[in-house]
Amino acid sequence: MHPEASSAQMPVPETARTIAGLTFGALLTWIGPVSLSAQDTAPPVQPPAAQAQPASAAPEAAAPQWSPEQLQIVEASRKFDEAFGKGDIEALVQLFSPDIRIVDENGGVYVGLEEARSLYAEGFEKAPGATLRTVVESIHLVTPDVAVEDGTSVFTPTAGDPVQTTYQAVYARKDGQWKLSQLRDYSQPPVTDAGMHSEYLATLEWVIGDWLFEGASGVITGHASYIDDGNAIEVKFTAEQDGEPKTVATVRIGYDPRMKQIKSWTFDSAGGHGVSTWARVGDADRWLLKNEAVMPDGKTVMASQLFELDETGDKIYWTTFDKSIDGVISPNRDEVVMTRKAPAPSETKETPSQTEPAKAPQ
Repeated sequence: MHPEASSAQMPVPETARTIAGLTFGALLTWIGPVSLSAQDTAPPVQPPAAQAQPASAAPEAAAPQWSPEQLQIVEASRKFDEAFGKGDIEALVQLFSPDIRIVDENGGVYVGLEEARSLYAEGFEKAPGATLRTVVESIHLVTPDVAVEDGTSVFTPTAGDPVQTTYQAVYARKDGQWKLSQLRDYSQPPVTDAGMHSEYLATLEWVIGDWLFEGASGVITGHASYIDDGNAIEVKFTAEQDGEPKTVATVRIGYDPRMKQIKSWTFDSAGGHGVSTWARVGDADRWLLKNEAVMPDGKTVMASQLFELDETGDKIYWTTFDKSIDGVISPNRDEVVMTRKAPAPSETKETPSQTEPAKAPQ
């Protein structure tokens, strides 16, 4: 698509809403959620009739409305927590498929029922009486018999502080029963100085710079730079109006020491705001975001995003799924691509820019 950026004469608030509509579809949400505009006119998909979700597996607010198949998986997660809390290894193993593959937060890999049994037996011996509470955030049915579940789990030992982990689980259905086939936990890298969070953001250093998206509503430019001595990344998104750039959204990426997770906070010029939690997928520049935003009219938007940097380092791809507005499921959007903006002639190596983004602290 080729934009007609120079012809945009709408007031700034409407421009912001247009930008925000693109962003929650898959643009700004690589940094954080923003409000969803009236331009998002695709008819909503009505969810199945609301069904009660087990309290132990549901967030305290804005609980999803699960399908019958998803409810079976939520129940399997509840049984996992129950067996874990009782230290019942055999009940736990009954929830696994014979080819279970577990990857812990340190990268350790355990394959098969015997290795899984040994792993949990060792864990129960080291932390007797510990409990686990799982919060299922999304379940995506890849096929009628394969589902991917994402969420967070809180491990609470009898002594010491609770530990929160982001996880992804793959379930496979055989003979009418959903069994856990793959389980992977994710954690953030350690920080050497408790007062400095810059090391957490080092994994996002490739975001720093200028990015460009050209859509039907115009050209959106994003500028990312380190702030606060490298303990945060600020991203400002602009759109051209009356021939001049106007800031339409500001995003701050930081680290939440209580949740032990990278988070981002977004504010747009139309009055929308949102927050995202981040989890790295594997060792590549690939991230899963869980987003919650409030639109200017007070409606709540929930969505998941997967974004990744391509091999050249000059393109970012976003995919949006599991999106809902006030609990009503919305259609998934097509993948969106944002391209790194080439430096202006005045910012080449021969004439370095005076406003070059700060480097990450060493």
